[in-house]
Amino acid sequence: MPVTFNFGIIQILMFACAAAVIVFIFAKGLSEKDENNKAPVQTVYARIVGKRIDSYSADSLITTLTESMVSGERASGTQYYVTFEAPDGSRLELRVKESEYGMLAEGDYGELTFQRKRYIGFNRQAAPEQMLYAQQIQAQAQPEQTLPQSTPQNFIQTDDGDQRTQF
Repeated sequence: MPVTFNFGIIQILMFACAAAVIVFIFAKGLSEKDENNKAPVQTVYARIVGKRIDSYSADSLITTLTESMVSGERASGTQYYVTFEAPDGSRLELRVKESEYGMLAEGDYGELTFQRKRYIGFNRQAAPEQMLYAQQIQAQAQPEQTLPQSTPQNFIQTDDGDQRTQF
């Protein structure tokens, strides 16, 4: 007796599995967004220690599309990441927009503002050694302030014979 497959059932099962995966990824994205919204906005002094670009492939297309739907961003084939390091040595990698990615350079110092896993901004500042160097240059450029030189006409003779400066 020949074995026959009912392709109608297999197609329904495949469609149900694909739908379940899409719903799961979408729910996970909504949960991530909710957790980011509940987290406090933090600002820390940090240094940029790394940058990377991640291009999605056909097997991650569903994940990328659902993440884009949840975040409200336009679906793109490239994602941009920047790694920040705090003074205590802890690191945080955040996804940034392409326009921000181009403006950030490894080695930059500044104030990183973020909300859990959501990048908000980076305010570039001089590195500590650059600030110290700038302070040294500024101190050298400003001559020491001295009191005005007294001329003989500023002196007055007191009754006890002392000379004092008259202002």
